[in-house]
Order: sequence, then C-alpha cells, then structure tokens
Amino acid sequence: MSISIIAAGCTFPSGPTLALADIAIRTQLSLVRKHSHCVDRCGLPIKSSYFPQKELPFDVMRWQILAENALQDALQYCNVHMDLPSRLWLILPSADRPGVPSTLEALLTASLSKQLANCLEITILRGGHAETGNALLLARQKQQHDKTLTLDIMVGVDSWLSPESLMWLEMQHLLHGSHTLYRGEARANPYGRIPGEGAAALILAPTNKLPAWGNLCGIATGLEAVLRNDDKPCIGLGLSQAVWQGVVQAGKPVISYIVSDMNGEPYRSDEYGFTVSRLHSIFCEDLKRITPVLASGDIGCASLLTHIAHIAWRLKNSAEFTAETSVLILSSSDGSQRSAIVMSHANQGRNVS
Repeated sequence: MSISIIAAGCTFPSGPTLALADIAIRTQLSLVRKHSHCVDRCGLPIKSSYFPQKELPFDVMRWQILAENALQDALQYCNVHMDLPSRLWLILPSADRPGVPSTLEALLTASLSKQLANCLEITILRGGHAETGNALLLARQKQQHDKTLTLDIMVGVDSWLSPESLMWLEMQHLLHGSHTLYRGEARANPYGRIPGEGAAALILAPTNKLPAWGNLCGIATGLEAVLRNDDKPCIGLGLSQAVWQGVVQAGKPVISYIVSDMNGEPYRSDEYGFTVSRLHSIFCEDLKRITPVLASGDIGCASLLTHIAHIAWRLKNSAEFTAETSVLILSSSDGSQRSAIVMSHANQGRNVS
C-alpha cells in the first residue's frame, strides 16, 4: 500500500506559498539578510533567512503564523475533501534544543486543530531534519488498518532565528559566514548553514482513493553511526541503507531527480557524495539534482516536509515530470536519523510493500 499526496503547502521567506516556493527553488532565489539583533563572536551581524516583519519578534507567535500559513496553503487545494475524518501530525524540533519555545506544542495543537473540522487524533513527533520519515512510516501503518477513508495531515515548522538557537549554532561553528579572530583579523567561516525559518504541510490519502498530485512509493529510515563531531569521516552507510530500502519498496525504479538537504557542511557533503557514488546504478544518465536549501536556508525539521511538498507540486504541474519520473529525496540530520523518500507521478501506480 502506498500513500498519495492530494494537496500540499509551504512557506519560507523567498517562497511564502508553495507556488512561489517552486519558483524560488528553481531559480535559487534566496532572501538572506543580516539578523536584526544577533551578532557572532566578533560582533558582526549573523546572516540568516527570515521574514522581515519588524513588529513580529522571534518568539512562539512566529512559529504559529508559519504553521498556520503552510496549512492554509495546502487546504485551499482540497477543501472539497475536508469533511472526511482526519489525523493531524505535528513535526517539531526537539524540546531541549536551545531557543525552541516551551509552549510550542500546546499552542500549535490548539491552533491547527481548529482548522480541521473532523480531526480524530493528534500525534506529535519531535526531532531533526529527517523526522518526517518516521511520521510517514507511522501514517502509512495507520492507513493500512483504516476501515474508513481517513486523511493524514502533516505539518512541520522550525525556526533558527531566536538568539538562543543562533548562539547554539555559533558555538558549534555551524553558521556560514560567521566570523572568528585569526591573527587579529576577522575571518568568515566558508562552510556551515544559513539559518532560516519555514513550515510545510502535506495532506495524504491512500493511493487511488482520491485525485492525487503524486505518490510516496518508498519510505525508509536508517541510523548513521558516524556523527558530525566524530573523528572519522561520514561515508553515508545509514543514508545508503535508507535509500536502498526505499528504492526496493518502490519497485527499483530508475531515479530521474535527486533532492538533498546539503547545507554547506563538509560532513553532509561527504555523506551525500559517498551515498550517491555507492548507489549510482539506480540513477538515469541524465540525473538532475535539486538543492532547495539554496533558496530556503536551513529550516530544520520542516525541511524534508518542504522538499516533499515541492516535488509533489512539480509532479502535478511540470511537464518535465512525466508518468515515468521517479524522484529520490535524501534527508540527513544533526543526529543519527536518516530518511529516504521515493516519489512518483500519480499515474505511475506503484505499490508499497
């Protein structure tokens, strides 16, 4: 049994709706600006990607607005089906990560459930960039046991823009362009991520039950033993395991597009390079690579959901994405979690085992 995406939405600074996000990702349009009140250890403003509303502080209300906008962006495409029973899945960053509001879970649960007329249950998952993979596996399992048609609605939201989060990244030398003193001069870090903010939403149904944008025909997760602060290089064994499982589930299609969440960290570049080299036999000769982070900045646990939403939009609207197109989406993480998603055109009709 596979899962179909019947609608999707997202929001980030250069792509405030899914339709605009598609343009931003294809043109690599980013909105990077100096943080309004946060500096690096040399006293220079930190580069970040964020909505420029001066009256809106970097607090929990900002997270609520992001999540609500993403959900509303998705709901506009399938209002006709919203009287069906549904389950709400919230994907949030780890509660102990610096800068994550303590009231976030309660606020979003109350806010988003009000927008769903027939919400049966709410499930909250907390983790990093790859946590959406776990949510999709659980949703697929739920759908396999459903006796009535039920929608699964996933919303993920994240923001690195609070001073606490930015300082946490700064202390780990993860901020691209952040300065340190070297022989009396401020030197910019050429690596690391551009911290951003964003949210995404997916509305899911069993395949062939409702008109769909695209299918999730392979969903797999893995664990990486070599982490970013380890002395050994990461050769992508956990990510490769997830990719292979996902590809097998999808019936071993030839992959036309590969989407990654590489964000300027050498660790992730190593992992990506080894993974792609190891699995080159599943790629077509004219493989195309998509790197959404160049437009969105790093949006943490909302990133994989955003990438899936974008590919669903392309499967629905782009003539380049034909019935034979298969897309592989890779997701790494600051921790050990890894996810791989294989997506196909809604007319391809592959089944998940």
